[in-house]
Amino acid sequence: MLTGRTRDPERLAAGLRRLGWRVRDEGGRVIAVSPAGQQVEIRDSGELRITGRGEDSAARTLVKLARKLGVEVEVESLESGPRRPLVYGPVPSRRLGRSLGIDLPRGVCTQDCEYCSVGVPRRASPRERFEVDPVPLARELRAALSECRPDAVTLAGVGEPTLCANLGEVVEEITPLVERAGAELVLLTNSTWVSECPPEVDRIIASLDCAREGLYRRINRPHPDLSLDHLVRQLERVSEDVTVEVLLCRVGRVTNAEAGHVRELAGLLSGIGVREVQLNTVSRPPARGRAEAVGAGELARAERIFRDEGFRVEVYR
Repeated sequence: MLTGRTRDPERLAAGLRRLGWRVRDEGGRVIAVSPAGQQVEIRDSGELRITGRGEDSAARTLVKLARKLGVEVEVESLESGPRRPLVYGPVPSRRLGRSLGIDLPRGVCTQDCEYCSVGVPRRASPRERFEVDPVPLARELRAALSECRPDAVTLAGVGEPTLCANLGEVVEEITPLVERAGAELVLLTNSTWVSECPPEVDRIIASLDCAREGLYRRINRPHPDLSLDHLVRQLERVSEDVTVEVLLCRVGRVTNAEAGHVRELAGLLSGIGVREVQLNTVSRPPARGRAEAVGAGELARAERIFRDEGFRVEVYR
């Protein structure tokens, strides 16, 4: 538990309520719960108690929000949290040129895809969110940008970046740096919470490989709490602004490259308003899966199917 103080507890509680926190009055104190589930107890005396997972991150968020609200807040024993983000690269990208990556999830993903080349250490429920302190991240990104000029800065990493519950704060903090560098800010996501992508992001590339639940569970190996229907509903909310990446592969006798399935997938994406897709296949050895690349002929056939449905198509072999 972290403790602190504020001189204006009523104003702080009212401000957090306006910002979307759940605030309940318990007589002598209020309990404020952030969208990520972190809890702050605000006593009438001005004493603050911050409890639950991610206390350091919650405390920093509280201090930053209080500053916006014009309320003075002090938190004692605030130390660096364990989830320090990592800026990596730049790396060459077939799609984005010279790319500088930001590893927000640090090994947590909602899927364990057969074709994943990095081998995500832990599969998580889509309800399991985390927060990232944007201040040290911006500091690290500023240092990296002083040494290189990338074409793109990608919110990506080892896992699923949209599990970051304060993604909007992160993007707000780093956008000026990315703009000054003349780079494009890109979100690479498996679509889990793609509808929460902040408007400052220049480009969203979201994956969807399957149109059938059983095939999705076989190839993408999602957490039991995640369904294909959830991903489709997320994509539908951003369909006009998203490029959908479709990776075609073969796992034993199972494939998502069969013509009938590709037509289903094209129809599904067309039906929710997606107009642009990227087609590719396995290009690096999977870390823990058995996925294999499909042939050039299968990629060409999938390209024809999507073009016939009116999609703009890019193919990466």
